[in-house]
Amino acid sequence: MLILTSPEFEGRPSGGATPHRSAYYITRQLQKYNLDVQFQQFEFEFGFFDSATGHNVVATQYCKRIQCKPPIVITAHYDHLGKRGSRYFPGANDNASGVVVMIDIAKQLHNEDINRDIIYVATDAEEKGLHGAKAFVKKLAGREVYMNINLDMLDLQKKNKLYALASRSLQPLKSDITTTFNATPIKFRLYFSAKIMARRLNAPQIDWLRASDHYPFHRANIPFIYFGAGLDKNHHSVKDTFDEINFEKLTQVSNAITKFVRSQTSDNASATN
Repeated sequence: MLILTSPEFEGRPSGGATPHRSAYYITRQLQKYNLDVQFQQFEFEFGFFDSATGHNVVATQYCKRIQCKPPIVITAHYDHLGKRGSRYFPGANDNASGVVVMIDIAKQLHNEDINRDIIYVATDAEEKGLHGAKAFVKKLAGREVYMNINLDMLDLQKKNKLYALASRSLQPLKSDITTTFNATPIKFRLYFSAKIMARRLNAPQIDWLRASDHYPFHRANIPFIYFGAGLDKNHHSVKDTFDEINFEKLTQVSNAITKFVRSQTSDNASATN
């Protein structure tokens, strides 16, 4: 995360004619775990007249069995606000935290015998309108996907709470999802309604369903689980820095989410698969 939030990466601006250096860095990290890593280039429009090119990093850990179940897609946007004049926005929590957890999941599940593909997608242009996720979902062209797990802003604040918003169709997995956090000191809250989540977080102005990259999957009728730590006082400010991250808690979050992913990609997974 120190590298992703460094001045060298200029706040990881959305889009560009070529992949940003942060995309190349993420690619190198994922390649360490023998994943099939590729760039997905796409065009997107923002504002009234502007357009740009974006680049998702797509890495696949393949199921090597004769019969494989539909894949899990894990997303975390790597772009942030870039620079404003001489200042840059590090974007440590938003969303270097999600990217490093996604890479850590790939590390922990490296070489495991999985019963479905795991597709890791570091999306670009989330900050401009979820464009990387939209492009990836469009590229699926109706391919069956078991679920999307979206990671966005995972640094736990003083309240030590992690939140998850999930599709109502995943309610049979409620026990599977919550059990993974029971052995941690994390206070975990799972919601199946964005309105109830907004009310409980005292944030009626935020539509958590449309707030991040899980929304294009929802629109395509693909079940999703969005993990996040809720509101952050440093959100979209120059104070969202590496030094503000609690890495002990972030490790707990990563281990718990990895445990859940493992439960859904092994033969011990729920019968609802």
